[in-house]
Amino acid sequence: MIQHQFKSKQLSILLKNFIIKKPRGTLKIVPKVNDKSTERPYTLVFNNGGITYGGMNIPQRDEFAKILVQKVNPKISPVAVKVATKKATDPTSVRQVLNYLVHIRMLTWEQVETCIREQILRVLEYLLPHSGSLQFNDTLECDLCFGKDNHVMELSSLIESLKERQQKWEALTPTIPSADAIPCLVTTTLPQINKPAVRQHLEKWVDGKRSITEIAQQLDKDPLSIASFYANGVQMGWITFDRKTLIEYNNRPTILSVDDSPIVQATMKRILSPRYNLLLASGALEALNLLNQKPISLLLLDLTMPDIDGLHMCKTLRSIPKFKHLPIVMITARDGLMNKIKGQIAGTNRYLTKPFDPEQLLNIVGQFVNQGHGY
Repeated sequence: MIQHQFKSKQLSILLKNFIIKKPRGTLKIVPKVNDKSTERPYTLVFNNGGITYGGMNIPQRDEFAKILVQKVNPKISPVAVKVATKKATDPTSVRQVLNYLVHIRMLTWEQVETCIREQILRVLEYLLPHSGSLQFNDTLECDLCFGKDNHVMELSSLIESLKERQQKWEALTPTIPSADAIPCLVTTTLPQINKPAVRQHLEKWVDGKRSITEIAQQLDKDPLSIASFYANGVQMGWITFDRKTLIEYNNRPTILSVDDSPIVQATMKRILSPRYNLLLASGALEALNLLNQKPISLLLLDLTMPDIDGLHMCKTLRSIPKFKHLPIVMITARDGLMNKIKGQIAGTNRYLTKPFDPEQLLNIVGQFVNQGHGY
């Protein structure tokens, strides 16, 4: 049994020297992140001078087959996996089970190798930058190898693939500082997310406590794909990696814009999002739902809407005590004294005619927000 302590970024050199001896066995690696705490061990399996598996643990044979099949082809019947495990004469041999599944054309060795390779790359990518300890046991806990020729994965090839992944990570900076960065959710923007699956993911996983790597581990996903998804979330204003920015986001006034025109809403977003938390609604009912969920500092209301027109909605809001003093700016393509009078009677505070320039809109919004209006 070999034991060794290593410093940050030394693991790559150790593995290169280690692989020369053509080891056969299991390497347990315990990383230490930020010198704060010792993490769970990761496992690399070596055979014939190459790597055949990497993960936080090595599942038992039957569980290994189930997990792999689920990743590679979820459509494969569990019955086929059960039959394959019964056909295998060695109760510990993963290779025999997979060989049978390949034989009956449920899997291909290319699929198996691609899946395991991606997993090994994720493990190495996480381990290589950190310090930690390793322990090698020459007992082979998994007989996995690939193809009809029983080949293994060369460390040099894996390192080259890691360099390509590193370029992709670098392309995400400075939006994503690193895989260890902790995303924070800008909760005021949740109502803008109209895809339930996206909103549910962010609410559940982006809690300001877990890093991208930790989230990916718990989801059994590639941290790079999670990071790419979160980079888009940063651009949309849903996520930030700066707690100071998060506080600023949460303290910004919230404005609700109600308009059924995607073009108008895109304009509102471009002009107002850099300074305010902007919520968008395409109709009166959606707007009422948002008004009851969030404290709104200002309502930008289109006069003409498909369900309830702006004047009627304005009258309705003024009849509700909590919205009696909510600033409302009516925005419409209709100009003229009569429309303005109708708007004033309905309870609007200002009347803005389309098209308007950005400065005009910002000035009007600023007047109400800076005066401390709200409810």
